[in-house]
Amino acid sequence: MAVVVDASVVVNVLLAQQYSIQAEQCLDGWKSRGEPLYAPMHWYAEVVSALRFAVFKRKLHPKDAEALVDLLPRIGVQVVDPSPALLKSALRWAERLSQSKAYDAQYVALAEQLVAELWSADQRLVNALQAQGASWAHWLGEV
Repeated sequence: MAVVVDASVVVNVLLAQQYSIQAEQCLDGWKSRGEPLYAPMHWYAEVVSALRFAVFKRKLHPKDAEALVDLLPRIGVQVVDPSPALLKSALRWAERLSQSKAYDAQYVALAEQLVAELWSADQRLVNALQAQGASWAHWLGEV
């Protein structure tokens, strides 16, 4: 089955975070089963922003952040160009989830479009999705 991974999953793999072990286990499992990984186009920007934030907070050296950027293509996430249909679906999901922005909703819309699982370290997002009936939304903390 296809899997949509939000930036928080990969950030937990790249940096020592609360769900790093779970994220690594999931990533290893998906890869060993040959499950394709997907993310919307802004995924790279979100991951790089998280790395920059770690540098800003002095939890990561700038050179280490650059080295981690070099690893991103090897993780195997296929980044999907947004179509008007995907973006419209993201707007509808953002509305349903009462979000002022549609960043998270693009992951949701992509998972829905691909009939894929969505994985995130954002428990509030997953809880909100599950309350909307999205049984395909999963939180890293459940691993």
